[in-house]
Amino acid sequence: MDDPGIKKQNWDVKETELFLEILKDLDMKKCLDGRKIKMDPEMDSQLKIGFIGAGNMAFGIAKGILSGNALPANIKVSAPSSRNLGRFQELGVAVTHSNEEVVSGSDLVFVAVKPHLVAPVLTEISEHVTERHIIVSVAAGVTLATVEELLPENSVAIRLMPNLPCLVQEGALLFARGSHAKQEDGALLRSLLHRCGLVEEGPEAWIDIHTGLSGSGVAFVYLFAEALAEGAVKMGMPSALAHSIASQTVLGAGKLLRESGKHPAQLRSEVCTPGGTTIYGLHTLEQGGLRAATMSAVESATERARELGRK
Repeated sequence: MDDPGIKKQNWDVKETELFLEILKDLDMKKCLDGRKIKMDPEMDSQLKIGFIGAGNMAFGIAKGILSGNALPANIKVSAPSSRNLGRFQELGVAVTHSNEEVVSGSDLVFVAVKPHLVAPVLTEISEHVTERHIIVSVAAGVTLATVEELLPENSVAIRLMPNLPCLVQEGALLFARGSHAKQEDGALLRSLLHRCGLVEEGPEAWIDIHTGLSGSGVAFVYLFAEALAEGAVKMGMPSALAHSIASQTVLGAGKLLRESGKHPAQLRSEVCTPGGTTIYGLHTLEQGGLRAATMSAVESATERARELGRK
């Protein structure tokens, strides 16, 4: 029974909307150290983003970010030569040859260079890194411990492993937070990258596995697609048509696998009919050791990534 001494509040829709707007405008987007926490997508448009390195990974990530709320005017890319900078300029992004310029004008910096260049690059920019920065390393095999050792004390570092399909916003990206990176730093990065494809967070030990599974795995899929097409060519189909159908087959199979949520083995069994063409073909693949060879390929690529991290 309601207490007669308490006046019951009946809020209509307009009052509720007004209350939500007031909450939205409250300045609750700051961490204790002054860096902004990701609270809504609009913050992407305010974030200053830098890229050191202008290769395919940097370009794919930049394209994904720009398909969201980030503005080209808030992104800057540096590289030692102009060879890869033109395509960034076509996106409306500023370019430079100065890594220090990128860091000084950015809140979040992607270090997207070859693994052997990470140490000299971080050493070069270290004096310009402050507590407002988030440094995201995209180099295979380079551990968070190495990155943090080369940066000022208490620097926020995140290790990210994307893959080549980021170029078409269908990437698979996994990141791990460093010892000083907060949950909100990970949330900010996830929000920023969500247009690049699937974005997941995990322990650093998974990053090298992800490299073998998805970073290198893309090439394994291309090899299989090539073999599919060549099989069709052998049987008499024109090469161009065979490769077009093979690429569509890989695309369609992957999309169905992702959207159905079914285990690959279940989908495989749905294609097979007793005594049909598919089971005969699968038998041949099993005789050739496809399953074991693929598992070994992921293992080899993972071990190579770990090896790079020990150098």
